[in-house]
Amino acid sequence: MQRTLIENKDLTNVTWFHPGGSVGVFFQPAHMSDLGEYLFDLPEKTQVEVLGSGSNTCFSRDCIDGVLVYLGARFGGFEALSERTVRVGAGALTGDVVRNAMMLGLDLTFLEAVPGTIDGAIASNASFIGKSLCDLSLRATVVSRDGRIQTLKRDVFERSDRRAAALRNAVIVQAVLDLPQQVPEKLNAALADVKRQYEEMFPAGPLCTGHVFSNKNENADESERKSPKEQAAQILSRLGEFRLPGTGLYLDRSFPNIIFLNESSDGSRLAEFAQLIANRCRQEFAVDLECNLNIVGDPR
Repeated sequence: MQRTLIENKDLTNVTWFHPGGSVGVFFQPAHMSDLGEYLFDLPEKTQVEVLGSGSNTCFSRDCIDGVLVYLGARFGGFEALSERTVRVGAGALTGDVVRNAMMLGLDLTFLEAVPGTIDGAIASNASFIGKSLCDLSLRATVVSRDGRIQTLKRDVFERSDRRAAALRNAVIVQAVLDLPQQVPEKLNAALADVKRQYEEMFPAGPLCTGHVFSNKNENADESERKSPKEQAAQILSRLGEFRLPGTGLYLDRSFPNIIFLNESSDGSRLAEFAQLIANRCRQEFAVDLECNLNIVGDPR
């Protein structure tokens, strides 16, 4: 298998938002060492971005002068290490990992409600119904910006600030998870319940983001029952219908933590709307919301 290098890659169809624009170099490494060698050879000033499934990533309509790293199925492996631990590739789709785990009698069913890839799920600490992926992460292998291969241990995932600092200039390539065991009947019932709740919380429309905000000021009582993203949804529901004038961007009362688009939109307008929402919640409800969108190439 060889690396894939495409210059001036059009980005119209690589994310959920179809923003247009392009990137100087689109790079899909052949394997972990290939990624390390490529990053080592890059000039230090070269901008490097990582793309998973593109569920919460948006690009400017301009050409991004840098490198976009895409892992994809080449990094989508799944391997059982013991009765409860598995190694998963960073490019694996969350839904595939959930089903592979279930075949081993392991419970990761909550992750079915978080579409995307494992690298993005770890970076954002994917959460649903009070369960979080970083609580189950034993370690992760990353390739740093200077090409070194490193292992991040469990204590890195225990705090969001440590995790963000460790991943700021690194690409996750695989992770080891410690998962609870469960009998098949309960696993199937849990998966069905997650899917039901997901359908209630997430729309079927194509032009929309994933869950955009997390509640930074978690209430101790609420945090045991709802994830920071679910708490943010409760807060945002109080805004009701909310739009960015002159654009197709809006919030829907039925799905309050998701931004909808009537037409394709670039990163700068999406970032503007997200900031407007956060400011409004700070002014009206005295709550600080953290934005989970990855806006690449925003010229502001």
